[in-house]
Amino acid sequence: MRSKGLHFTFSGSLKSIILFITFGLVVIVNIVPILWGVKTSIMSPSDIFSYPPKLFNFEATFEHYIRIFNGGYLQTFLNSIFYCVASIIFGLFLGLLAAYGFDRFSFRFKKPMFYLVVFCIPLSIGSSALIIPNYLYMSELGFLNEWYTLPILYTAYNLPMAIWIIKSGVETIPVEVDEAATIDGASRFYFIFGMMAVLTRPALAAAALFIFLGAWNEFILSSIMINSPDLRPVQLAIYQYLGFFGQEWGPLTAAASTAIIPSIIVFTFLGRMLISGLTAGSVKS
Repeated sequence: MRSKGLHFTFSGSLKSIILFITFGLVVIVNIVPILWGVKTSIMSPSDIFSYPPKLFNFEATFEHYIRIFNGGYLQTFLNSIFYCVASIIFGLFLGLLAAYGFDRFSFRFKKPMFYLVVFCIPLSIGSSALIIPNYLYMSELGFLNEWYTLPILYTAYNLPMAIWIIKSGVETIPVEVDEAATIDGASRFYFIFGMMAVLTRPALAAAALFIFLGAWNEFILSSIMINSPDLRPVQLAIYQYLGFFGQEWGPLTAAASTAIIPSIIVFTFLGRMLISGLTAGSVKS
């Protein structure tokens, strides 16, 4: 019995060591490129192209950051913030309405319509597959190269994922809560966007996080739909430093390092709700 217990302990320790090493490798692979990019963004051009590469013995400078902000980078940064905020607001508004309707009401073709929503979830990842038809539709409607062009498309592409996530949160709320609110005189609008929005906050936070990532990191769609420099998002601004004659590593890494700040902030505030929001509704009593 003692040797068996020791065997189980040794196996458990070995498993913990393997998990620790694997986690460490994942952290290194993801963090080191970011740190290297941040370091490059504060190096002078001569230090960037020095050989062998300098790790610590270089003079820090902010000339690359000054250059990109003098070149209009701040405007593109604010444009992306606006596009993301608008997409999140409309995505959560429509997603909560649709999720509540799919969960609480019975209507014709309910299941096929929800399956259609699920099948459209990959749109938030592979939106480039619909660039040509969307370009033709937006062109016919006169919606190209406008301040509302990208929020409309980002909301449409990320709405199926938002509906699916929010519906999982709505499923955890008993129908008796609806009935009690109705008896107390609450309107349907107040219940959905007041009480239900509070009760499904983790699911809404998870949906908002996915909408933000889909809007903030998108590149191909915005490069086709937007031509005006005043309306370009931050990803197009970063791409400008990949020139025909080579990469401008200083401004490129400075722009990329600045662009990851909103993602870090959003994950800091909403990351804790991500797992609970995604797993809501997975276990029912």
